[in-house]
Amino acid sequence: MNRMTTRSAFHSLRRLLSGATAGRGFLFLLFLIGGTVPAAAQKYLFRVPALQMYVTVQSDGSALIDYNIHFENLPGAHVIDVVDVGAPTEKYNLRNVKAWIGDRRLANIRPSEYVHPGFEVHLGVMEIQPGQSGTFRTQFVMPEMVFQDTTRDDYASFRITPTWFGEEYVIGTTDIQVAVELPKWYDPKEIKHQGLNFTNVAKRNDKTVVYWQFPRARLTGKHLVAVSFPKRDMQRVIEQSKWDLLMDWFRESKQARWTCGIIAVALFGWTFFRFTGGTGFSVFFILAAVLVVSFCLSPGWQLLALPLLVVLIGVNEWFLARRRTKYMPPIAQIEGGGIKRGLTAPEAAVLLELPIAKVLMLVIFGMLKKGILRQVQADPLVVEPDPDFKTTVNQEDREKHVREIAQKKGVVWHTYEMPFLYLLQQNPSMPVKEIHFAVPVRKLIEGAAARMAGFDLSETQDYYRRIVKRAVAQAAAVGDIPQREATLDRNFEWILMDDDYPTVFTYGRPYWPVWTRGGMFGGGGAPAPSAPSAPSIPGQTTFSDVAASFSGWTENTLGSFASSIAPEALSPGGTSAGFLDLSGADRVTGEVFKSLAEASTSGGGRGDGGGCACACAGCACACACAGGGR
Repeated sequence: MNRMTTRSAFHSLRRLLSGATAGRGFLFLLFLIGGTVPAAAQKYLFRVPALQMYVTVQSDGSALIDYNIHFENLPGAHVIDVVDVGAPTEKYNLRNVKAWIGDRRLANIRPSEYVHPGFEVHLGVMEIQPGQSGTFRTQFVMPEMVFQDTTRDDYASFRITPTWFGEEYVIGTTDIQVAVELPKWYDPKEIKHQGLNFTNVAKRNDKTVVYWQFPRARLTGKHLVAVSFPKRDMQRVIEQSKWDLLMDWFRESKQARWTCGIIAVALFGWTFFRFTGGTGFSVFFILAAVLVVSFCLSPGWQLLALPLLVVLIGVNEWFLARRRTKYMPPIAQIEGGGIKRGLTAPEAAVLLELPIAKVLMLVIFGMLKKGILRQVQADPLVVEPDPDFKTTVNQEDREKHVREIAQKKGVVWHTYEMPFLYLLQQNPSMPVKEIHFAVPVRKLIEGAAARMAGFDLSETQDYYRRIVKRAVAQAAAVGDIPQREATLDRNFEWILMDDDYPTVFTYGRPYWPVWTRGGMFGGGGAPAPSAPSAPSIPGQTTFSDVAASFSGWTENTLGSFASSIAPEALSPGGTSAGFLDLSGADRVTGEVFKSLAEASTSGGGRGDGGGCACACAGCACACACAGGGR
């Protein structure tokens, strides 16, 4: 019993008007007029001192359920005119339901309006008046109640709970007795409980009967009992897997369904906005609503959605990670157009879509090698323009000035280096890793793509891969230390592009680039970080040599560069990093709501009406095995 019903009040009023209970109707009329009867008379309030449930398990898998429920209606409470009884499943047949009050058979039995699954029995002239008591009995057959035990193939399983009543309508405690009669007599050692031990096991009519007793229990919730027994005497057993048991539990657990639903929507939101780059809020709310409704309609789909969403997140993140390395804009290339020669190492690294951090390192190290930059500090790396390359002229003349200085010094100058030089000049003494190089790097990428117009991209990429491999092979082939150092100086940037460059720079004797030599790090700047000590054995490199070498320092510096440029910042126009931009949908939705708001405010006159928002507060509800009623 979940709440007082307006239907019961309607029945009382109908009996009053029809004169079926004239004396009581007169008093009821006085109550309506004078209000002398207390308001508590309108509420169900009763005790249930005892409830007996006897279940007979049939060999065909059905169960005959027999209840004896003793009611004591409290003085001043609402008359007990209807009793709701929960059924284990929807499969019961209403024509097989029988009910009595004492010895008087009751005929008015209907599907319950408040207990699902379940039925309601109208007591009619056998209503239990306030201050009186009565014993209600009902009997019905439930098909398909015996299931395959999931722990033993040769066993069957039976589970059930007695019905219960609304907590606000039943007071006191109840002596609950449950008996389950099995199809045959079994050795007591063969009978297994499922968590809650039997109060007693007895023999009756050559059959085994197991008992549970709950003295002084509250009849306001489940009292689940279960027994496993050999299925050799069963004609039919419902096959049920562990997945089926999980689904049964999930359907009945409101808390589990709400929790899983919230987690699923949160995971969906994370995946959606990662996919769209944080756009498409209006589309998300529509899809989220569809997802919630589908969860309400299908618990199985709701349970399956969680692992699917986890897999979807993994796939989405994997593609996003791959996409971060694919920063090249579309190239107007021609198949068979030939190889684009003459690209610098940073430009070739862009075409090969090497990590942005490595492209930035190639630019900075290349400018250090040419003397355009000076190293101020090793860790973290701080560089500054050489005094001769610093400029205070306006933007139009800045590149001309730098180019003239480069020609005087015999240094090759590249146009894409100008934004880097200017940005470093504007951020003196700041570590390179803290400077945001998005704009210069984007210009470098766009310039490299423009230079590829009319050439074959695949052939060009293969060409520069071969250059890198050849530079590494030449360095490895030279054994003489002075010649090897000269080879490394000449192919310095190309070797850095190889994945295995640390091995090349540490082979034989640790290598230090030109701007770190002469005992000073950066030609008058900071000292070299832990200049390598001589190997203890000629021709061998110790661990300390490698750790202190240029390659080890380069690895650390390269790692720090990774945070200086956000991959999404390289997208043209600063677009999102997702696969799909739904910002247009957000704009359209905003315009629609704006138009509706303007239309509602511009309309004149008065209007009335009410709104009733019906929210599915019970979306995650599941019927109890034998739920309660009034």
